[in-house]
Amino acid sequence: GVIHGDPHPGNYTVREDGALNLLDFGCIRVFKPHFISGVIDLYHALRDDDTDLAVHAYESWGFETPGREMLEVLNKWARYLYTPLLEDKVRRIQDTDNAYYGAAVAAEVHRELRRLGGIAPPKEFVLVDRAAIGLGSVFMRINAEVNWHRLFHELIDGFDAKVLVKRQKKALKTVGLEGV
Repeated sequence: GVIHGDPHPGNYTVREDGALNLLDFGCIRVFKPHFISGVIDLYHALRDDDTDLAVHAYESWGFETPGREMLEVLNKWARYLYTPLLEDKVRRIQDTDNAYYGAAVAAEVHRELRRLGGIAPPKEFVLVDRAAIGLGSVFMRINAEVNWHRLFHELIDGFDAKVLVKRQKKALKTVGLEGV
């Protein structure tokens, strides 16, 4: 439920045991449980080709209810981000060696969004997108090969929004950020 939104290599160091030290906490966000549920719902919607669940997921993120064409455009970007999570195999975060592939997908999505009159992205989306792209570029640079699907499932299986609320409250209280 918390994300470091500036994950470039200068913002962390690696300890001897392989764990990471995160630096520069100027760009973090605590996400509400309904948003986290929306992230998981979108994964399931893409996996199962479930249009109604995708609409619900985007609404949970804070998007206005997307029409059919807008949903297709949003899903194009979502598929780009979620594809490594949907494939149960060891793989690189991006199958192509073309470093500009993501930029090409983003340009196409941006062009389609403009054609449809645009959409106001929720602030949570902007930070998640930034973090995903930042981490993705780091994983590409180090040629990480991981079963992203299984790693993601370790995080989401058994997700309980009520448990997250309790954990967040406790963690925020511990660091003096109650009520955030």
